[in-house]
Amino acid sequence: MLHHIGLYVNDMKTSCEFYEKILLIEKKERFMWNDTELIFLIGKGYQLELMPNSGSHAACSHIAFSVTSVTKKIKELSQKEIFLTEGPYELPNGWRTVFYEGPDGEEIEFIQTRIPH
Repeated sequence: MLHHIGLYVNDMKTSCEFYEKILLIEKKERFMWNDTELIFLIGKGYQLELMPNSGSHAACSHIAFSVTSVTKKIKELSQKEIFLTEGPYELPNGWRTVFYEGPDGEEIEFIQTRIPH
């Protein structure tokens, strides 16, 4: 079972605000470990750990979050002035997906795997 996804970010405040805007965050934990600030954004079924990038870490390729409707997610984020960078796409198996870019160039995917009948 997945516990969390960790992202190295250049600006903790900017990234924290961005992810709080695009995800349904239920709880935020902030603490220090080995003189490094860590922020855990906790949602339903996932945790996103933000860590300061010291420049020695590779960027994450992408992270994907399940949504019930890609169309609704696009509308919700555009109202927050966050606009998609790719898609939406329909995959051969019927899934729908759309991509956004985070503050550090990380790719965020929202994927709809259940097809409404």
